[in-house]
Amino acid sequence: MKNYLILILLLVFSAPVCSGAGIMESVLTTIVPSAAIVKTVPSSKNNSIINPENGFQSGLEAIFNVKTNGDDNTYDFILSGKLDTLGGPKNAYVMNNDKLYLMLGNKDHLPDTNAVSDISSGTPVKNPNIIAYPIINTSLYEIKSSNYKGELCCRVLSGGNQDMNISQVISNAPMNNTYSIEEDMAGVYEAVITLNIYRKP
Repeated sequence: MKNYLILILLLVFSAPVCSGAGIMESVLTTIVPSAAIVKTVPSSKNNSIINPENGFQSGLEAIFNVKTNGDDNTYDFILSGKLDTLGGPKNAYVMNNDKLYLMLGNKDHLPDTNAVSDISSGTPVKNPNIIAYPIINTSLYEIKSSNYKGELCCRVLSGGNQDMNISQVISNAPMNNTYSIEEDMAGVYEAVITLNIYRKP
């Protein structure tokens, strides 16, 4: 009887504590989508005065701050420019002798589209109420003129930077034959520069 008792005790104590035990996992995931936030940076160079004798202006600059968790593989960072004309908004960027210019149009006396065409021809002669100024890149990032969706624009290459101040300075001296005290009427001359961020497919 003693041997049976030891055998029963051995069977009880050697039995597994949990039979059919399993392990369950719960995987929690969340996705952070690519994102970009753009703001204009207040600047004292949003307005200037044009010297009526020669068309020189006292300095203009557009500055944008971009914060993103993407890069050049995720986004196209595109600067575009527009000016108002009697024929509707037109591209304010123009190339002349491999140099990029920004055309400013008179808001009080809208220019004709022929004035835009004249400056875009490369040999401007008659373009009342539009003045074109060279653009200077003062950003730390490469900005190059290119065509995007059929429009002349500026492509910004971030180089992987995720907090950028992108700026375009408008030079003081106008393009030859785009300012005339006789043809360019007094008023506010304006172009709108926009930073567009397009998600790549």
